[in-house]
Amino acid sequence: MEVKTFRARTMQEALQLVRRTLGPDATLLQAREVRSGLFGWLPGAQQVEVLASADVQAPCRLPPKAAQIPAREASSPVATAAGLDRSGGLSAPGSWECDYRARFRDAVRADQDEPRSLVEELSRPSPRLRIRHLSEAAFRLFTDLLAVEVQEDLARELIERACQAADPRDMDDPLMLRARVARLLEDEIRVSGPLVVRPGQTRVVALVGPTGVGKTTTVAKLAASYQLRQHRRVGLVAVDTHRIAAVEQLRAYADIIDVPLEVAATPRDVRAAIERLSGQELILVDTAGRSPRDEVKIQELKSLLADSCANEVHLVLSSAAGGACLQKTTEQFASVGVTALLLTKIDEAGGLGGLLSLLRSARLPLSYLTCGQNVPDDIEAADGRKLARIMVGMEEPCSISPRN
Repeated sequence: MEVKTFRARTMQEALQLVRRTLGPDATLLQAREVRSGLFGWLPGAQQVEVLASADVQAPCRLPPKAAQIPAREASSPVATAAGLDRSGGLSAPGSWECDYRARFRDAVRADQDEPRSLVEELSRPSPRLRIRHLSEAAFRLFTDLLAVEVQEDLARELIERACQAADPRDMDDPLMLRARVARLLEDEIRVSGPLVVRPGQTRVVALVGPTGVGKTTTVAKLAASYQLRQHRRVGLVAVDTHRIAAVEQLRAYADIIDVPLEVAATPRDVRAAIERLSGQELILVDTAGRSPRDEVKIQELKSLLADSCANEVHLVLSSAAGGACLQKTTEQFASVGVTALLLTKIDEAGGLGGLLSLLRSARLPLSYLTCGQNVPDDIEAADGRKLARIMVGMEEPCSISPRN
């Protein structure tokens, strides 16, 4: 879009310049009073500056021919400032130049009555919830939800629903209002519960996810919990041959817990490893970290999981990552057949509010939460009530117990 600037002694002269240069269909974008002078700071004569364009498809504000101007347009503030009389024709300069400044300001005020840009439109308060009408307790809760990274629209929705269902006397009670929002959040959070292991059956559970989210440590925590506390027969399969240190770390855990470990590099190796561990009740598969942006690696992982015949596929995500990143990662890993989400490092997260948007978009249940590196502690089955209370500040993030 080409925009040109015109300056003249009067508005009428400026409009004539626009018409001669850009044609009668040009659009007037802006008009203001300026002072001419050297470098813009030495005082000079007062002028009118207008911005106009012939490319913008908008109703033209230039004075058209007298026969084409409706009477109601000729009486508008902009038309009046442009020098149009009520009959639709151009008035004599002497009849309006004397009070031009007042008319020009009236025209500018009329233009400012409505938003002139997308930024102004978006900055207007949402009609769904007027924050200034909230009680002090509701407003404080609203800001607390934003502080833990709940999206603004979701925070407004939760507060609005809580206020509509609340007794008027509860509106000023911070604890009651938080409890109501926590219950709404609890209804939103789906959980799958701990892994179900039955005697005489073999259950294969694979953990997948990006690099550095804590998959290997989480596998060790689960193996230790089921082997040492629940006295189940557990076997491990390490597929992360890209990082030798990861295999050695899992081998060290396997030796301490006293569980068998198989190392596999290809889908065929994985299938053979699971067959060798078929006498175990729970087989945990630790896969190599994959970048969500690497489509080739994601397809390789999909093939590997198909050969493993995994009963469950848990996508391991770090709570310290941003909400948008978590949603994107979940979308990229969806093709491998993810059945549940497992969140690690909740003690490192700036806020857990972004999980609500993730759970809404992914429509997957939460299986486990981890907080810390202690094996077999610092892990517990996801509890919707507890997570909701953490989100609204009624419970500390690191209150995880070792019970599974």
